[in-house]
Amino acid sequence: MYRIQRKLLSQNFLYSRKLVTSLVGNSSIGKNDTVLEIGPGKGIITEQLLKRSKKVIAVELDRFWYDYLRIKFDHNPNFCIYHQDFLNFSLPKESYKVFANIPFPIEGQIIRKLIDDSNPPTDCYLVMVKELAYRLAAPYKENQFSITHKPFFDFSIYHHFRKTDFTPMTSVDSVILRFAKRENCLIPFQEREKYQKFVEYGFGQGLPIYRNLKRYFSIKNINSAFQTLRINRNLKPSYLPLNKWIELYKKID
Repeated sequence: MYRIQRKLLSQNFLYSRKLVTSLVGNSSIGKNDTVLEIGPGKGIITEQLLKRSKKVIAVELDRFWYDYLRIKFDHNPNFCIYHQDFLNFSLPKESYKVFANIPFPIEGQIIRKLIDDSNPPTDCYLVMVKELAYRLAAPYKENQFSITHKPFFDFSIYHHFRKTDFTPMTSVDSVILRFAKRENCLIPFQEREKYQKFVEYGFGQGLPIYRNLKRYFSIKNINSAFQTLRINRNLKPSYLPLNKWIELYKKID
C-alpha cells in the first residue's frame, strides 16, 4: 500500500545543481525573505533557498522524503518542514515568497490556494506544465482567470525547461510560471473579491458580456457604461481587453 501511495505522489525532480543555482539566484529571493517550498522531494531546490533566504518553510506529503529532509537539514535553524498535504496547509501570515517544483496532477489547485488567499505570496515561482502556465499567464489572449487576477498580479514565464532537465524525464513540456503581487494594483487590493465577483458575472454562461451583466446591474448604468466605453454589446467576455474590464467595473460599480 505504501509503495502505491508513493507512486501516486511521485514527481519529476530537477537534478542539475548548476541549473537550480541559476534559477534561484536570478529570482527576487534575498536574505530577508521567508520562502515556502511545496513538495521539496530530494531537497535540491531547498539547498539553494537556504543559502539565499532568511527562512525556508517546506511542506512534504511523502513520508520518505519528509524523513530524509528532516535529517539532512537538521543542523539548519532556518529550515522548518511539515509532513502535510499542502492543500490542507495553513499559509503563512507573514510576508513570504514561493519557489517550488510542484506535483503536476494538482498544480491548478495549488495555484488557486496561493493566489486566492487573503495573504498571497509577494512573489511566486512554480515549475509546472507549459500548457497550463501559458493559459494562466495569457500572454496572447485574456481568459477569465487572467482577467480576474491581473489587476493584482504580474504574470510571466520565468524559464523554459528541456524534458531532460528532470529525472525521470518528463513526457510534457515544462516551464516556471511566475506571478508577483503588483506594488500598485490596478484596482485597490481590498476590492479584490468585489471585482472578481464582477468578472464572474460578466463571463456568465458564455453569452455576450452585456447580456450577462444585465442580470445583476441596472440597465441604465450598463447602457451608459457600454456607450461611454464604446463596447460592442455583442462582445464575448474573453475578447474584451483587461483595461476595458477595469474601466467597465469602475463605471458600473
